[in-house]
Amino acid sequence: MTDNDIETLLSEFTDRVEQQLEQSETPSEVDARASDDPPAGGVNLDRSFVSEYLDELIIAILFRCDEANGMDIIREFTHRFGVQFSPGTVYPHLHSLEEEGVLVCRERVRTKEYRIDDPEAAAAYLDSVLSQLSCLEQFMSATVQETSRERT
Repeated sequence: MTDNDIETLLSEFTDRVEQQLEQSETPSEVDARASDDPPAGGVNLDRSFVSEYLDELIIAILFRCDEANGMDIIREFTHRFGVQFSPGTVYPHLHSLEEEGVLVCRERVRTKEYRIDDPEAAAAYLDSVLSQLSCLEQFMSATVQETSRERT
């Protein structure tokens, strides 16, 4: 799997997450969110929504960064999605992913650096998540369209 493949997977994942979020909001919520200043990464996502995909997003961030410590990952969440997590939220996920063998941890003098242990397996996992999100997106889109037709 090349860096381009990984970049494409992450981009598709981010696009689908954004689409699902937009479809689950009411028009007034979309208008309110659009008036907020977006983070540097250009997207504001609901904290609860991002929390549901924390493991997957940590893996995707580590694909992009190659290696990062927990604070770097926390900064990426803020930068890319406009969501700020505490170390008490992120580190348990890092430890769990390490215990599952998804991540490898390298001890540094003052911190621990995490990286993906098996990039092919992690990419396959993200691809599976994308497929599942795509199915949900299709179902939600069809539901909204059917409901709109019934109202007219």
